[in-house]
Amino acid sequence: MEAYPNNAPITIQPTIPASQTIIQVNQVTGTPMMPRGPPREWTTDVCACCDDMTICLCTIFVPCYPCMLAADMNESCCVPMCIPNAGISMRAVVRSRHNISGNLMNDCVAMSCCGFCATCQLAREVQMIKSGRAIP
Repeated sequence: MEAYPNNAPITIQPTIPASQTIIQVNQVTGTPMMPRGPPREWTTDVCACCDDMTICLCTIFVPCYPCMLAADMNESCCVPMCIPNAGISMRAVVRSRHNISGNLMNDCVAMSCCGFCATCQLAREVQMIKSGRAIP
């Protein structure tokens, strides 16, 4: 054995035979979490409130209508009561789930400038998606 300058002996640690671990990753392909392809437009226009007078009148005169709309979106019916400006969030959720073009600023402007019209549009879209008349 050789010695270092301070005369300490060099020792070699014994090696332990290592076992190999094989990790196999199985990728499951299925329905993508987000829709693919180019974004589509809203099925109806913001100002098309008179296309469905029931939704229009309910949005204006039934205070709990946003709660029913949230439930139709498979969200908690408490969302409109617990989240400030919930309409903006609800529009963003529908847009992202159903690949509808737009952005958060558009949702904010629509809900701030004409909340009843934007809520009517959202309700019509949810109704059309649920009935199969709009692309889900």
